[in-house]
Amino acid sequence: MLKPILCALLATAATSGLPSARAASAAKSDVVMYATRSCGYCARAREHFRARGVQWDERDVETSAQAAREWKALGGTGTPVIVIGDERIVGFQPQRIDAALAKRGAGR
Repeated sequence: MLKPILCALLATAATSGLPSARAASAAKSDVVMYATRSCGYCARAREHFRARGVQWDERDVETSAQAAREWKALGGTGTPVIVIGDERIVGFQPQRIDAALAKRGAGR
């Protein structure tokens, strides 16, 4: 049921000048946040991204074994760990986040 609807939406986006799903997913994957639901700093980072119109890929290190492995490989000992392009930011550091987003032409 969802597949026809998704195909119709993608077709509409392709013909209407809207970004394609592929382009949107590529932009989203440029920002990844390893987080937990109960983390206050993660909540602040989410709000920071929303306020700037930034899409991000969130990976919960408590509920996903794959996310936990990736987080550990990045040196994760706490959350959030944010990856923007090739820059790793440990903790909620708004100035570093904004600078990394600016380098990538993202955010407002």
